[in-house]
Amino acid sequence: MMPRRQQLDEKATIYHYQLIRRIPIPREVKISYLLIAALFGVLQGGLYGTTGILSWMISLIGVELVHFVIIRLTLIRVDEPEFRRFRWSVNAPWIGYVPVQHIEHGLFRRLHRHLLWFGLCVIAVAYPWVHESFMISLICWHLWTLAPRSVVLRKIRGLRRDGVLKLQPTDCSVYYR
Repeated sequence: MMPRRQQLDEKATIYHYQLIRRIPIPREVKISYLLIAALFGVLQGGLYGTTGILSWMISLIGVELVHFVIIRLTLIRVDEPEFRRFRWSVNAPWIGYVPVQHIEHGLFRRLHRHLLWFGLCVIAVAYPWVHESFMISLICWHLWTLAPRSVVLRKIRGLRRDGVLKLQPTDCSVYYR
C-alpha cells in the first residue's frame, strides 16, 4: 500500500539547505580553550592575589553583559529582530549569548564585528576608573569569548554571505539555501 501524500497549505514555506562546509571542533580544542581561561585565572591570582581572582571572575560577567547589550542593540537595527534565535550558553566553545538556531552569515559577521570593536570601546571607556587587573581581565575575557567565533569567520571568509550558519557543540555548519 502506498502512503498518502499530504496536501501542502498554499502559505507553507519549504526550506532546502545544502551543506557547504562543516568545521569540526575536536574535544582537544575545547579542553585547551577552557584551560586557557583557567591558566589566565591562575596568572591573575599569582600576579594580583585576591584582587586578581575577583577581577577575573567579575570581568567575565561584565564582558558577557556588554556582549548581550551590543547584540541586542545590533539586532534591533535589523528589519526583523532575531531575539528568539539567541540564548545563553555555557557549552565550550560557544560561551555567552550565542545563536542557537540558524543565523545568516552576513548578520553573524556584522554582529561579531560590532562585538569586537564596540566591546573594546566600552572597555576603553572604563580604563580610568578600574584597577589594572580588572582592565587586563576585561580585555582577555573579551578576546577569549570572541576567539572561537573569529576562527569560524576566518575559515568561511571566502564563502557567499547569503548562507546560514548553525553553531553546535561539536561543529559549525555552513549552508546555502
